[in-house]
Amino acid sequence: MPRPLHRLAPAAVGTVALVVAAGGVTTLIASRAPSTHHNRVAALTAPSAQPLDLIPSGGDPAAIASPPLATRTADAAPAPKVAPLTSRIIPDVLVTAAHSLTAADVGRIQELAHATKGLQFDQAHVHLGNGTTEAIAVDPGTFRPFTPKGTAESDPLWTSIARGDVAVAHQIAKALAVPLGGTTTLGVTAPGPVRVGAYATTGLPGVGVVIARGPGRLLGLTPDSGLLLSTPGQDPVITAAVLTKALGTGFTITPLRIPVRAGHVEWVAPAFGPISSPFGARPRPDQPGQVDFHPGLDIAAPRGAPIYAASDGYVQYAGPASGFGNEVILQHANGVITVYGHMARILVTSGPVTAGQPIALVGSEGESTGPHLHFEVHVHDQLVDPLAWLSAHGVRVSR
Repeated sequence: MPRPLHRLAPAAVGTVALVVAAGGVTTLIASRAPSTHHNRVAALTAPSAQPLDLIPSGGDPAAIASPPLATRTADAAPAPKVAPLTSRIIPDVLVTAAHSLTAADVGRIQELAHATKGLQFDQAHVHLGNGTTEAIAVDPGTFRPFTPKGTAESDPLWTSIARGDVAVAHQIAKALAVPLGGTTTLGVTAPGPVRVGAYATTGLPGVGVVIARGPGRLLGLTPDSGLLLSTPGQDPVITAAVLTKALGTGFTITPLRIPVRAGHVEWVAPAFGPISSPFGARPRPDQPGQVDFHPGLDIAAPRGAPIYAASDGYVQYAGPASGFGNEVILQHANGVITVYGHMARILVTSGPVTAGQPIALVGSEGESTGPHLHFEVHVHDQLVDPLAWLSAHGVRVSR
């Protein structure tokens, strides 16, 4: 039996969750007693006759990094000020490296990509609670314009990050049972305690955590090792290919928009077999007369049968998960996320996937009564009926 719907409720006593919804994106914020915090972002320059419009240092004049939770004490000081949102910037290409990017690196990437705007940030693969994910450390005021509509407008979210709290991607939080308003551990080699101030969506493939630069560096994130680029009027897939060829090893280049091409198969069935449990209300086998809400679609299949990526996208998470035993989360275009649970074996770890690519093998791990795939579809962090979604995209699933 798959897990019941996780209600995304705050776990800490006395903590209130605020739901901030705009543009179809829901952000959950945990309230807290304010504490002073300032963060900093390095100003970037690129030698060029037409320089890349790199977002400058913004926000707090003191630019002092706050310590992580273990050494921070709450006080009654006003909340830190975060630069207001004046416009949004659509990111097209994500560049990450295992090393810090120098001004020369940034200038070369700018020239190759013909980028008009960019933002440099810290990043690393980190331990989060009982799992792992990608984390980025940013200046909240300069990073927020690059995030999806709804996330960008949420002042409580960016104030929470500026205070030193972390924001965790919704599905990563559910997979790892990370408590909103509570504490978990985060870090590269020596994870330290952090407070989870929000569940939020960045739209960046694989990124599960956002933190301010000050505490991020104390927890081991690599300074200035990531770069977001805006390249209006260009095909991000082609730009990414150009950068990958030119930069060689040591860099990971990810296009953030994938144009749908003529004749391209957009969606496929994630598994083949009869539907053993539909989306929605269903009787509870352990409590006669009671019902619960089933947040996905269960497709029965033999153990070891292939599970397929339902559409092109990127691996946001692949690993152990609360209730599912094992879970894969894929991020697709237009704010769509698909979730796959209970698999016996996971075949992907990170990076891009294509529709119909095997990503796992059917199993019965976690809270399950037999081999099957539990499949969910989220659109802008809102659950939708997977059967209806697939049917609307021309995909037939066996009944």
